[in-house]
Amino acid sequence: MQVIALNDLANIIKDVLGNPLMSDLWVEAEIASFTQPTSGHWYIGLKDGDTTMRAACWRGVNQRLKRPEVGALVHMHGRVDFYTQKGEVQLIIDDIRDVGMSQSQAELERLIAQYQALTRQRPIPRFPRRIGIVTSKTGAALQDVLKTLNHRYPSVEVVLSHTLVQGADAPTAIEAALAALIPEPVDVILVVRGGGATEDLAAFNSEIVAKAILRSPVPVITGIGHEIDYSLADAVADLRAPTPTAAATAAVPDRAELLQHLTNLRYTLDVHMANSCTALEMRVDDASARLQRAAPATRITAARQQLDYAHQRLNRAIDQRLITAQNLVAQRHALLAALDPTAILQRGYAIVRDEQGTIVRSVQVVQPQQPIRIQLHDGTITATTKGTTT
Repeated sequence: MQVIALNDLANIIKDVLGNPLMSDLWVEAEIASFTQPTSGHWYIGLKDGDTTMRAACWRGVNQRLKRPEVGALVHMHGRVDFYTQKGEVQLIIDDIRDVGMSQSQAELERLIAQYQALTRQRPIPRFPRRIGIVTSKTGAALQDVLKTLNHRYPSVEVVLSHTLVQGADAPTAIEAALAALIPEPVDVILVVRGGGATEDLAAFNSEIVAKAILRSPVPVITGIGHEIDYSLADAVADLRAPTPTAAATAAVPDRAELLQHLTNLRYTLDVHMANSCTALEMRVDDASARLQRAAPATRITAARQQLDYAHQRLNRAIDQRLITAQNLVAQRHALLAALDPTAILQRGYAIVRDEQGTIVRSVQVVQPQQPIRIQLHDGTITATTKGTTT
């Protein structure tokens, strides 16, 4: 038995692939995956049915080429190379020509268009109490989801339904995992898987998985692969997230935001309470003032003040009336004094009366030898007329 070293075997394979036939090839294949790291090189996953192969297109070459889309059917020119460090055969590409959409991609787009009309897009509960997760218990996606849920909303309870997420048996396994969550009282279900090549995500393009998601009694959020990956499961989900972490983010609120919102509400409540208390205090003060104004003692005091004021006005009016009356009496007294006959008699005048006491006002009413009385200021003289003169 001849034994050779692994390195020698790799070199033999490399020599065999160095055949000129393997250095000038046109290959038809479907683009299964595409990555472009910071180096600028293209790393492409190719598939044709069940056959897959890796390809690379270096930065100095791909700058003049059109970037291929995942799912496109292309013709590629290049050479076959053996990457000894990883023991992989790969195609080194120097030209790419787009042929069109592959049959598998066209079928996938047909299914997506068909099933999208069946999605219900139910609202996601804002504050879920229990979340079901359909994924592999050994995958990185589960750890990313659990870390995100614990950071954002640690009070939520998680129910894991383990399943295969890759391979021929994965679709039925995912279906069973979704069915296992139906009797569980969960509020929302996350169907998640980390990133990978397109063929690694093939299970989520199965109609079996799509129908299982549609049968879910609660909303389903998918987070499958990377943002550029879009599967049939995404098309029928109630909400599609670009990554598992984004699916967990969409499923629960952020505790920090809730606390900030509660702080804002408390501040607003404090302001409203302070304003309401101030308004009520003003109303109480106003009511107290009105009660004080309406109190019997206050009203009596006010009435007494009004009575005192009226009494003062009455006294002033009486005094004014007395003064006016006294002035009038003085005026009348002066007038009477001026018209008093006695005062006139004191100035040397006399009043003549006949026997009947009637004042003699004219000489023509007096007869000769008629007795008369002459009143002076200090007494009366009796006399007899001798005659009259005019």
